[in-house]
Amino acid sequence: MMVPVALLLLGALTAVVGPRLLARADWTDREPVVALWVWQCVVAAVLLCCALSMTLSAAAAWQAVRGQVFATAPSGVVDAYALGTSGPWAAATAVALACAGLWSGA
Repeated sequence: MMVPVALLLLGALTAVVGPRLLARADWTDREPVVALWVWQCVVAAVLLCCALSMTLSAAAAWQAVRGQVFATAPSGVVDAYALGTSGPWAAATAVALACAGLWSGA
């Protein structure tokens, strides 16, 4: 199951590249409100990537979470995510991202 890993990589790439692109842009001085809006979108994208990765990792690790996340989805969706082939890293990833979310929230 590579979707959580891909989401984490996308979030990390966005977190690294987004601020650098905004710092180099010359329009941010002329349009500070738009620059703030773009910055908030970058932050929201990174947080969304981490939250989705945590959710999918937890669904791969534990059957109870999988039942809640994919309750209304057809069986083909669960098969497409290949949730049964997860290794021991899925639970560790889900717990680490949950702890990081709690730390950020505090």
